[in-house]
Amino acid sequence: MKYLLFVISFLSVLSSWSQTPVDDQIIEYQKGKKYIVHVAQAGNTLWGLHTTYNVPVDDIVAANPGINKGVVEGNKYLIPNGVAEAKYADGTQMALHTIVKGDTPYSLSKKYGATVDDINKLNPDLAGGFKIGQQVKIPLKAAVVEGVKPVTTPPTPVKTTVSFSDTVITYVVKPSETLYTIAKRYMVPVNELQAFNQLKTTKIKEGDTLKIPLKKEQIKEVPIREVKPLEEVKRVDESLLFKQKEKYEIAVLLPFDLDSKGSTQLKTLATDFYMGVELAIDSLKALGFDANVRIIDFPSDSAKMVAALKKPEMKNLDLIIGPLLPQSTEMVANWCKTNQVRMVCPASVNSAVLKGNQYVYAAVSSEMTQQAVMAKYVIENYKNDQIVLVNAGITKDKDLYDAFRNRFMELSKTNGNVKLIEIKAADVATYIRKNGNTVFIVPTRDKVAANKFVLAVHKSSAKAGDGAITIIGTKDWAGFDDISGYYKTKYAITWAASSDLNYTLEQAKQMGRLYRNKYKADLNKYAAQGFDVFYYFVQTLLNNQEVKEQVVNAFNMSTVAAGSGFENNQCFILKHVDYELIRVGIYHE
Repeated sequence: MKYLLFVISFLSVLSSWSQTPVDDQIIEYQKGKKYIVHVAQAGNTLWGLHTTYNVPVDDIVAANPGINKGVVEGNKYLIPNGVAEAKYADGTQMALHTIVKGDTPYSLSKKYGATVDDINKLNPDLAGGFKIGQQVKIPLKAAVVEGVKPVTTPPTPVKTTVSFSDTVITYVVKPSETLYTIAKRYMVPVNELQAFNQLKTTKIKEGDTLKIPLKKEQIKEVPIREVKPLEEVKRVDESLLFKQKEKYEIAVLLPFDLDSKGSTQLKTLATDFYMGVELAIDSLKALGFDANVRIIDFPSDSAKMVAALKKPEMKNLDLIIGPLLPQSTEMVANWCKTNQVRMVCPASVNSAVLKGNQYVYAAVSSEMTQQAVMAKYVIENYKNDQIVLVNAGITKDKDLYDAFRNRFMELSKTNGNVKLIEIKAADVATYIRKNGNTVFIVPTRDKVAANKFVLAVHKSSAKAGDGAITIIGTKDWAGFDDISGYYKTKYAITWAASSDLNYTLEQAKQMGRLYRNKYKADLNKYAAQGFDVFYYFVQTLLNNQEVKEQVVNAFNMSTVAAGSGFENNQCFILKHVDYELIRVGIYHE
């Protein structure tokens, strides 16, 4: 309980708002000038843009034909930010990303859809490595052109007459609103709003009447400039922009299958997931979040799925959590793309669902990502040992084998050319280093092949002498009971997993106590997944808030390719030590 109270307190601090723009910005270059891209929210005004970015009103008006009719929610506006650097061509867009812990050129390339080379070219001063807090320039569209001369065409003359008059509107506080949310909407600092209403504290309640000081603009002339028409911003884009609303509509699709005699196990899983979601809703309500959450019994039958998605109320949704069944995901994803509704997949999905669909978020890292993460872990922890990649001879595992190998070879080039030996499973005895350490990577989902390999290693293990043998498998090995606890510990069997419910950690302990108090039952991984997924994605997508920790996950979302969906690229490294499976690290791709 203390943990959740800490989260609530921490997020409340994060929500304190000022007139300073966010650190991460989108920059666009046009006609030799540099602009910050601002996407308008409800309540934004020309005066608010002027005070927020400290840019003259005339300059904002000149850059944005049509703004004289008012700032339109969802529109993109260009805020002048100086003269363009010589090396950036007209039409270039870039993100100014502030480095946080764990960022690498590769992770940023995946997140923004740029290449590592492009990022390195734009940031030569970061050649010595990233430091937290530094800003990195990342190209978003037109390529950077080296040696391009500054645009010398004189700008179009601008003659505008802009005046402002003080005005005050009366506002009645709605349910769950705070002084912060109202201040943010109307671009008035909280302290100014508090002083204007002679409030001793920032506490307000439903029905209170506030007076909000605003500036009403009068623009007599707006210049005609050769700029592209303003584009309506899509509800989903590379920058994770999301139109702000006072109340959201959210649906959670779960396979309760109440109208049929379906799988009891599936119904239990859906119920556990829902119980976790319910706890997340309770926590978000404590933060003042207002949403209409619908728990929908989503069928597994395709014909019934089509009927469920055709219901009129579905088109009003802002966010869908679910479905849980992989076979239902593609249909829902296609519907979300057509209707511009975001969806979060809380269980494993085929990565093909993300391609070309920016509305899909995969909360569970794919098997390919897990192998790429494992390659990173192996290079960082075993580069001085003999590293052996084993082909188990299972055709359907070739994708895992290639994913590990390709990422390893990529990383090897920047880590001293770490050697990788590739063998067939039958040759294992030959490649155990005498009196030295050997690491075998066995990327297979096949239970028989995995068990056979472990027995073969054990048969020849004496060859290692005083050295250690480590075996790295896949998350599937968690269910391979034929591999005894003795073997798992002796060979420190390790794998990467998207989630980890570790009851020894404080977050899980506190969540477990809260769960028992509410449901008189013990917390399980499905309930914890429900809590993590709902709480994290509501906070990050709808509330634009950072969530530092989860109970069983470590979310780090990045786009799989430009114009495609987003995947959690972070995994836990789990290793058997002294007959226990422990967490030895968290790595992201």
